Amino acid sequence: MRAVVTMSILVLTLASCSGLGDNFREPELRVDHAIVRGVGLAGGNLDLVVTVQNPNDFTLHADKLQVGFEVEDAHLGDITYDDDFTVTQNGETTLTLPLRFGWLGVGRAIWAALGYGDLPYTMKGEATLKIPGGFRKVVSFSHEGRAPLTRPGGSPAAPTAGST
Repeated sequence: MRAVVTMSILVLTLASCSGLGDNFREPELRVDHAIVRGVGLAGGNLDLVVTVQNPNDFTLHADKLQVGFEVEDAHLGDITYDDDFTVTQNGETTLTLPLRFGWLGVGRAIWAALGYGDLPYTMKGEATLKIPGGFRKVVSFSHEGRAPLTRPGGSPAAPTAGST
């Protein structure tokens, strides 16, 4: 009897996961804005405020987000976000992803972006979703765009005249 119950649970779990594949649409991620937290001689810190949109008619649960971030084709850095997050059905949530970068190899790209007042970026990565039944599904994403740069408190981050 126990074997029948265990087999029934396994079949139902697999059926629910296979049905998910037909209805599943990948979440969309974009940088809403970036906050300049600090800039020094060696590099700086940015908080990337990322919006995650769920185009599905069911809630998504995730426990890992890995992001590679580029500005004007210069690789700025990688972020691993290991906190659980949830995106309601047909909803969105906002995550703040801290990024520490060095000037070596990206200084010109970041300095140009500071002059524009926004970041021309490419973001690529993977999100690990928790699927009913204890399974995980890894989905890849890529997004290009421009994100406004601000300082803490919401003021623009463009350099002032005469600053270097």
